[in-house]
Amino acid sequence: MNGNDTLLGQVAFFMETLHLSYDEVVHRIPYRNLLLMQKDKLHVVYGTKVNKVKGRDMAARRRRNKR
Repeated sequence: MNGNDTLLGQVAFFMETLHLSYDEVVHRIPYRNLLLMQKDKLHVVYGTKVNKVKGRDMAARRRRNKR
């Protein structure tokens, strides 16, 4: 996140990444909501994908590891 060191940099960052207008960023949407919106924005993930596991499988694995 370059340019996020100053207030103007943050405004520009929110405008660019969230596709909002200057008026929305500065006057209409509270700062806390902008931070949440930024966190919820989808990002490209690199590495291995995490597969969903059933609770029964997790319990069985846990029982095996306790022995």
